[in-house]
Amino acid sequence: MIDTIKIYSEISKEVCDIIYNNSIVKLAVNNNNNQTLYEITNDHLQGSFDSRLSVRVGSGVKYGFSTKEGSYYIEIEGSYHKWVLGYNSHHGYCDLQFICESLIRNIEIIYDIDLPRLDKWYLQRVDIAICFELQNQENVRSYINSLSRCNYPRRNIKFYSDESLYLSGTTTTLKIYNKLLEFQKHDIKRFKNRDFNIDNYTNEINGFIRFECEIKKKKLLDLTNSNNSLVLVNSLKYDDFKKVWCDEFMKLLKVIENDLEIVRGREAVLKRLQEIYKPRLVNVLYNFYCSIQLNGIEDVKSFMSSSTFYRNLSYLEQASIDISQSYKIEEIPYFSFNPFNYKEVA
Repeated sequence: MIDTIKIYSEISKEVCDIIYNNSIVKLAVNNNNNQTLYEITNDHLQGSFDSRLSVRVGSGVKYGFSTKEGSYYIEIEGSYHKWVLGYNSHHGYCDLQFICESLIRNIEIIYDIDLPRLDKWYLQRVDIAICFELQNQENVRSYINSLSRCNYPRRNIKFYSDESLYLSGTTTTLKIYNKLLEFQKHDIKRFKNRDFNIDNYTNEINGFIRFECEIKKKKLLDLTNSNNSLVLVNSLKYDDFKKVWCDEFMKLLKVIENDLEIVRGREAVLKRLQEIYKPRLVNVLYNFYCSIQLNGIEDVKSFMSSSTFYRNLSYLEQASIDISQSYKIEEIPYFSFNPFNYKEVA
């Protein structure tokens, strides 16, 4: 389904002023010369259960509409699904044009303004998110924790035990997370004292794991072969986004499957060493690895010659074995799961 989107269009000064006068405006001013350093104009429109949309306006120069005064933009960002239903785990929408038209129409009504037709709107970002049912929290936690050693070239990786894996890049950002824990951490407070059965919902998503792909402007431009930095909302369909989702997570899962840095205990390390080195060296390196895990790298370093220590480290590095002590030496059970073999939660 489509979750968060960011769209924008060119508007008149009159429309910009109406939104501006009903928004929160933040200014940064240089007190030495009273020069405005920057100005942020933003309004948050409250939907169901305090889910919000962000509406911004400003100079059209930001999006290249004009290099002169007199051009203005409107930018809408948020999850229509979350704005309407209050949650974004399932029962979502896949029609980008319907989502955009619905958002535009609601904003026209709220501000009592006329906005450009859909064919004049552009896409800056779109998130594709799919949840899968893994039966229970134990399976979700186990699978996420099995990704703790994941290494993906040219991506910044953040891992949170039991909760999530984030891999940010220049064209896409991939997120795998425990939907129940994410809801409890960020969203549950919005449902307090409201007509929403939190217990039923949390029970329903108790085994949900969410795979989300944030598709950024650079990737959207590639999809449309655009050479003017503009991506028309009408130029792309859900199938285009779903293909990016599939391609990106297939790459990630291939990395997870083949990446030697994902180590799930001693057996995985031993097997990897046996695949690469001769038996005698395997024994030396395996004992070296286990000593580091049990005693710490500094302790091991103090009990052997510098040349031997760094030679063994080099062998482990060539085998792509992580020597960090971020998990215990005993074996870690994990839940095996492939989203391409599972049916998504509708």
